[in-house]
Amino acid sequence: MPNHESHVNDPGAIAPGPETLSERRTRWSRLLHLQQYQPIISDVLDEELPKYENSAIINVSDRISLMRECALILASAPAVFAAAVNGSLVRQMLSDPELQAKYAIIQERAHDQPSIYVHFLADDLGVAPTPNQYLVIRDVVLDYLKDGYNSEHAWHLDNITPPSVTRAASAQGHRKYIHTTTRSSRRVETLHRLCQGIQKRSLDTPAGDRDTPLQFPPGECGYSKNSHIRLAQHRARQSSIYVMNLVEDICTYLHRTRRFQQRFRMHQFIIYLIFRPSQAAIAEIFCSGLLQVWVENGGGFNAYAAGRSVATAGRVRMSEWDGHEKWARQKSPVVENMKSLKEREEEWRKALEWEIEVVEDVEMIQASDGKDATDKYECF
Repeated sequence: MPNHESHVNDPGAIAPGPETLSERRTRWSRLLHLQQYQPIISDVLDEELPKYENSAIINVSDRISLMRECALILASAPAVFAAAVNGSLVRQMLSDPELQAKYAIIQERAHDQPSIYVHFLADDLGVAPTPNQYLVIRDVVLDYLKDGYNSEHAWHLDNITPPSVTRAASAQGHRKYIHTTTRSSRRVETLHRLCQGIQKRSLDTPAGDRDTPLQFPPGECGYSKNSHIRLAQHRARQSSIYVMNLVEDICTYLHRTRRFQQRFRMHQFIIYLIFRPSQAAIAEIFCSGLLQVWVENGGGFNAYAAGRSVATAGRVRMSEWDGHEKWARQKSPVVENMKSLKEREEEWRKALEWEIEVVEDVEMIQASDGKDATDKYECF
């Protein structure tokens, strides 16, 4: 994506550098509020599309169609989506009756309509961990990765939630969130990437702000044909994301052992209703990129490319899709927002139209060349 300059007020900085995650998210949030979709879409696609150059999930060469779908997503997005982008969703949902009422409508439709859901890590008041608390979580992850008796916390962590792990198995190196049939080198590598991402996010935060809660809570983003069922599966740790579940168990453990005063946990929300079959893959890809939920940058717990598990969208009948789109046109701001967007783009397109006027008047040409003998000035 473009290397936008950082505007952090750091008197020790020699020169502006790349945007931090927080700066990027703040800029995108502001642009979304102003309904300036194009720079958001371009930034996200520039960052995400290279992951799919050798994939059949989406056609990366058809960028115009992908941009159109992303524009429709932003234009039709409900208030809960904007709050997620702002980083304030968990807090707002606790105290904003208007948002709660709007969200109830989204929840009701999500029983029968494919959608995008999220998890955000925050305490019971909607406050995210501080960068320093996030570093404590990282330290416990690193300890968990140690073999056998070398880990101080592994056995305790593996018994926060079912299934339990015996002390003997833990001493022999068994780790619930690392083992599949054996110790998974891929999972180990992913958890190391998470630790590096947390470290990077902390270092990107000015030292004086590292005890201030993160503006944008670490998160996870996914697609489902029925997000209510999928979120219940995540809560029950069924076909769930081991990175996210390990972090939540670590937060519970740190609260029980009084390292953390707050108990941080994953808060679940449905943030977008998909109304076209062509949206399914790009919606998950775009929303994941927009919310920056990747382990590599410390933004969240998604470790693998999005859009790979959207086959259930093909099981929705076209008559159902027609109904979903009709509802979106009638109940969401998509028609009004797309009309406004087109008008602004048309105005700008016209402003960029220009032609070199052919001047046929010889006298005007001569005057412009300074060759008109009648147009002389005396010099004193």
